Amino acid sequence: MAIRKRDICSVIEKLPNYSKLMIKLYKSRYMRKSQKLLLSAGIAYSLSPIELIPGIIPVAGQLDNLIVMLRCLKKVLESTDAELRESYLKEADMTIEEINEDIRIAVSTLKSFGRGTVKVISNSCKFAGYSVMHQIRKYRNKRKY
Repeated sequence: MAIRKRDICSVIEKLPNYSKLMIKLYKSRYMRKSQKLLLSAGIAYSLSPIELIPGIIPVAGQLDNLIVMLRCLKKVLESTDAELRESYLKEADMTIEEINEDIRIAVSTLKSFGRGTVKVISNSCKFAGYSVMHQIRKYRNKRKY
């Protein structure tokens, strides 16, 4: 299924709500230390200058932050008591299915962005190669005469 621009925009618009939910979970006395550590890791990765995809690469750098953050949130929610999880999700006006869908949209967007970037780089390299070969032929032809 193709991802549309408005899909990823709707995920980005939910980012403040996801952040609030993560903070609320972190502050909860019902969360285990391991869950708090996972939430901390998701937030730290988003803020850290050391990343898998650097933030200076437009869009892709931010999308990987979003994916890591959402996956950490999902993992914590899945490891939480069902009743407690539902109360936090209800309070945040979210569902676990919605989080899964947002992760899917972010991953698909990152993949399509990657494919597009590779295509542009490939075409640029091909053009540069043709240009270099053209100049070499031109130079050889000049030397023959």
